[in-house]
Order: sequence, then C-alpha cells, then structure tokens
Amino acid sequence: MPLRVLWVVKGLGPGGAERLLVELAKVLDHDAVEVTCAYVLPWKDHLTGELEAAGVRCVCLSTTRTDWRWPVRLRSLLRTGDFDVVHVHSPLPGSVARLAARTIRHAPPFVATEHNAWPTFATPTRWLNRLTSSADAATFAVSDEVRASVRGRAAQRVRTLQHGIDVAATAAKASERDRIRVELGILPHELALVTVANFRPQKDYPNLLAAAALLRDRGVPFRLVAVGQGPLAEEVAARRDELGLHDLVTLTGFRPDATAVIGACDVFVLASAWEGLPVAIMEALALGKPIVATKVGGVAEALHDGADALLVPPGDPVALADALQRVLTDEPLRTRLSTASTTRAPEFDVRACAEVQLATYRELAPPRATAPPAAASSPKARRATTFEIREAAPADRPEMLALLSRSLGWGDDERYAQFYAWKHDENPFGVSPAWVAVDGDRLLGLRVFLRWEFVRGGQVLRAVRAVDTATDPAAQGQGVFRALTLHAVEAMRAEGVAMVFNTPNTQSRPGYLKMGWRDVGRYPVAVRVASAGAAMRVARAKVPAEKWSAPLTIGAPLHDWLDAHGSTVRNEGTDDVRAIRTNTSEAFLRWRYGSPLLGYRVVEHGGAAAIVRARQRGAALELAAVAPLRGTPAEVD
Repeated sequence: MPLRVLWVVKGLGPGGAERLLVELAKVLDHDAVEVTCAYVLPWKDHLTGELEAAGVRCVCLSTTRTDWRWPVRLRSLLRTGDFDVVHVHSPLPGSVARLAARTIRHAPPFVATEHNAWPTFATPTRWLNRLTSSADAATFAVSDEVRASVRGRAAQRVRTLQHGIDVAATAAKASERDRIRVELGILPHELALVTVANFRPQKDYPNLLAAAALLRDRGVPFRLVAVGQGPLAEEVAARRDELGLHDLVTLTGFRPDATAVIGACDVFVLASAWEGLPVAIMEALALGKPIVATKVGGVAEALHDGADALLVPPGDPVALADALQRVLTDEPLRTRLSTASTTRAPEFDVRACAEVQLATYRELAPPRATAPPAAASSPKARRATTFEIREAAPADRPEMLALLSRSLGWGDDERYAQFYAWKHDENPFGVSPAWVAVDGDRLLGLRVFLRWEFVRGGQVLRAVRAVDTATDPAAQGQGVFRALTLHAVEAMRAEGVAMVFNTPNTQSRPGYLKMGWRDVGRYPVAVRVASAGAAMRVARAKVPAEKWSAPLTIGAPLHDWLDAHGSTVRNEGTDDVRAIRTNTSEAFLRWRYGSPLLGYRVVEHGGAAAIVRARQRGAALELAAVAPLRGTPAEVD
C-alpha cells in the first residue's frame, strides 16, 4: 500500500516553489507514495492541471478571496484523510496545519520545506512559523542561505536539500525555439534576453528595466522578453513605457510554456533582490543558456561568477547592464557560458531530491495497522459485495428510464424519455457513456456522464459532466452510487478525458467532496425583480423551478434566429490562458437551446441578443437569461 502524503501550500500559481512541486511530482514513485496537495488561494490554480496530470490530487481549501473557513476545511482534511505524513511548503498554511493537528488524535508527523529566507516573511507569519515548527519531525531548506536564516528549534535539525527539475525533459523544450520566436516577433538575427519572474518586489523589475534602458542608450541591440504575472504588473508596464522601452521589452504575462520561451531566447537574466534557488535558473542551465544574474541567495551558492555565469551585485543597474553588454557583444563568451550551463545542468536533476524526500516519508510514517476483514453479517453488507458494474447496453434503456422515473418522480410524462434521448444521444460532443450496477438480472443503479468540450488557452479539452444517477431504494446504503461514480471517473481517465465536473445541489455536494472532488466555486448569478410585489413572490417561492418551460411569445425560436444570424454568433476567446469556456459552435447552440422541449427563445434589444427561458417557481414567474449571442457584455446586461 502506498504511503499517503499531504502537501500543504498557499497557492498553486506559477511561482518557483510551486513549480518545484510539479517537477517533483513528475518523478515521484506513485506506486510508493500517494500525494494530495491542499492549497488556500483559489485564484492561484495555474499548476493544478500539471500536478493532477502527474498523479497528485489537488484540493482547494477556499471558494472565494474572502473565504476564511479554509482552516476548518484543512483540519477536516487532516482528520479524515488518513495521511501518513504531512509536508508543508508555505509558512502560514503550514503553521495553521500544525495547530490543527494538535486537536486531532493520532496526527501524522510533519515535514517542512523552507523555500525562502525567514526575514522575507511578514513578522506575524515568521513568528507563528517559528513557534509551531517545533512540531516538525524534519526540516529542509532549498539553499544554505535559507538554512542559515531558520530560527528556533527547527534550526537544530534543518538541512539543505537542493530541489531540481527534469533536466532531459526541460532540454527537449529547445525544439520549440522557432515557433516561439515567430510568435513573439523575434527575428532570426536578433539576440533576445529572457527573464521568467513574477511581478513582485523580490524580482526587482525596476533594476532590470533600468539596465535595459542603459543598453538602449549605449546602442547595444537586444530584445527582452519577460514572462510573469503578479500584483506589480501594471507598475512594471508603466515603468517600461516611461523609459521608452515598449518596442524592446515584451511583457507576456503568465505563459504555461515559459520553459519553451527560455529555450527560444539567447541569454537568461535574473535581476532579483533576493532569491532561493529559482526553477528558472535551473531551466536555463538545462537549456544551455548563458546566465546573467544578481549574486543573491541560492543563485550565488549554485553559480560562480566568470565560470558558469556572470553575477553582479543586486540593485545595481549599471553593473547589470555591463554584464549583459558583455554577453550580447562577445560571441565566444556566450558560447563558453552556454557550454558551462549544459555541463552543470545534470547536478540539478530532481530525482536526487525525490529519493531523499521519499526516504524521509518512509522513515517518519507510523506503521499501518492491518485492517480487519469487512463484516458480512448484515444483509446489506452481504448484498454490497454481490453487484457488478458494467457499461449500459441499449437493451438497458427501458429499465434505466424506469429507475430514473421512480427515483426522480417523473411519473408517466412521456417528455422525459424524449428529454433523455435529446440530452444523451443527440449531443454534438458525443453520445453519453453510461454504467449500470446489476445483481444478476436486477438493475440496482445507474450513472450517466454527459460529454462536453471546453476551450482553455486555445486548446480544446474533452470533459464529461456527471449528471443522471439513480439507485434502487432497496439498494440504498450499499455503496452503489459511490462505486458507480468512481468506476465512471476511472473509465474517463483511461479514455483521456481531461476533466469530470458537476454542479451538485446541497444534498449531493457532501458526497462528492468525500469522494475527493474539488470545489472550484459557484456560478455567478444576478437577480432582478420587476416590482415590490414580484419581490415578495420571489421571496416566498423557495421551491425548485418547474422542469418544463412556461410558454413565451417574446423573441424568436433559436433555430429561426440562427438561420438569419448564425454568422454573428459570439464565441469570444479571452486573454487569460487559464480561463475556461464551453467550446461553442452553431451546432452546439442548436442542440443546447433549440429543443422544443425546453422552450428557449432569443430576444434582441439594440445591438444585443440573448437566449432566455421562462419557468414557474411557485407563485413567481422566473425569466432566466442564460447565454449572450451578440453585443457587448454591457449591452447584453
């Protein structure tokens, strides 16, 4: 049985510490260790996809920026997760996790990795980390500078553990050089500098931009590409423009292919005021790039000025410009530094770090008690061991519809069979996969996933939505729903589906969360009422809306509107490569909103058009605007 380990971090944004976790996850022996990563900041989820693809389950502890219930959820996760080891990677969530563990019987041992020097923490965080770190059984620091900054009881046991990257996989990113340069408008003869650093005080962009202005004033030809995002993004862009560097300095924002961007450029530069050992430095080594950096933290420990990099004092733009000018104008120097980078790169392979961490987990994990055999004395327990799960066959459809009717109270309304066929057979994204749990000839339950497609960062993601499910009342409490759902998820994983999602109600949501589903937020909804009387009717209408639409005479049927305006359907992208949206096409719209069963209509006003639907909700009539078709967001509103 693999060890169960919980990683605790503040966020999974594109920062250096977070990228180290991704690199580690890719090489861990997942037959030996099963990792869950809990994070606090829901808007910093850039790397969750990569972690989950590498076999790490990700759990967000918050739903909004102001959700202060995350410590309660963290304690619940510690109490119910059956973890052998907890490994904290951020001081504040790590401190909360340690305090929460003190309230739990048989809490697992803690390991901490310090990614930054302690003086860089806010004072309350630093002291809380110091006071609670006595609970840790092992402490790692990513550099000697970080190790020297540790205080309290942790200072007696802390040791330096250099993290790393998959050097071979990183070096392979050089093959994307031509594509990236064309995209960024870098000509073949141009020498391009690149930095990968988020817009934070630590990275000292004013220093880098001042050095770039000096290079321009000296007549040194160059292009600078800066990959990053963060709270100082607007200030950095404004400073660039104030210095007249708009044509020379490209600020790309967050890019998931930041490593490939390094490979496409000619010199790597880092102007930080302080550092641990940045992932970007290790990636530049693996890609054979000459490095110019400030002599700080782990950078100064790992690299040697004049031998494998040019290192300059922090906060000195003249010295930084001088070093960059040397590299840009001296081809033999660039070649020598490039060779040195390639030679040093194997020293930073992540596999050495992974071996040390796995050995530490094994050393600290308490022996697992042997679980007693499952009791089989009750009829329910015996019954639960007999059902099997298989894919639904066409011959199962009548019995599936009958079970859904009994479970959901459909009655004899023939429209439900038509609705099921529309939803699961006519979907342009594909026929829905379905599974049934059977005991001999008896159908105990069913689970249907609706196929879907999203677009994210220009890439189409195949997904499924967990929708229809029903369990025979006589089989309740036997684990049928859970077994069907987990079986279906694994089937979709094997098929290569990128995501399984759902919009559960308050009754079903706890069950999904117990199975390890991740709560990512709520749909944004706005309500407007027509009058004070209508507001009272809405307040009293605390009942579900009717399934079928109320008749509408406004607007036009969707098919008629699309026949006349199909070419103007809005299917906008977004500049945020993390944003996810449905892969909308005219065929999708005709299917999703064109069925006469649901009564959607298109209404227009001025330059805007939107799809609407009316339903009775108790004494109130609800008109829902469900999708924009044409016009700006303000016009649609």
